[in-house]
Amino acid sequence: MQYGHAATAMSESYAGRSKADMLDVLDQEKGLALAETLTEAGERIAVGESVSGPAADRYRTAAAEFSDRYVGTYLGKRELRALVDNPRLQVYEDPKAFLTCNHDAFTTLCDPDRDRARDGGRDTPDHSHCQSACANISRTDSQITALRAEIVRIDAAAVAGLDPHPITAREQQRRAHLTEIENSKLKETNAALEQQVAAHASVPDLTRRRRRP
Repeated sequence: MQYGHAATAMSESYAGRSKADMLDVLDQEKGLALAETLTEAGERIAVGESVSGPAADRYRTAAAEFSDRYVGTYLGKRELRALVDNPRLQVYEDPKAFLTCNHDAFTTLCDPDRDRARDGGRDTPDHSHCQSACANISRTDSQITALRAEIVRIDAAAVAGLDPHPITAREQQRRAHLTEIENSKLKETNAALEQQVAAHASVPDLTRRRRRP
């Protein structure tokens, strides 16, 4: 749900309620959605899922901050308002793109008016215009697993040969894009493993040292 557009549409369509009332309701809904997303983020990290992508560190930091401040507490109107207003906790799932947007209004590529963010630009991502080169993207192992399942589905549909040619061509383009994301994830994983091996090799093995009699 794009809360910026919905706020305007709903406040205009409900004549019996004030615009302030409707915006307040939408802020609460947005806060609950953020809380759910950040709770799931913390759970994924807690069970050992890795996070990749340019905004991976921001995803982990947001999950940790939310856990420290809100988990186990009552999320009332004031707490939800604070959550919505916290720029570090603007984390939005995009299941169709197999990613999480760690939204930063000043760097997002889905908003052509991002340079005017301080003057009332979008404060939520526009998933319909998501750009693969955006610095706000992160992906967890769960999302990569879902992405790989989608590649398998596309391959199965191609083998079956039941779709019209335009759909098949579009799906193959999508497959190429998803495969590129998967390969990028593999490169990140391999680089991390190489760093771990190098770090381990640089640590002296004290167990091999013998004490002098």
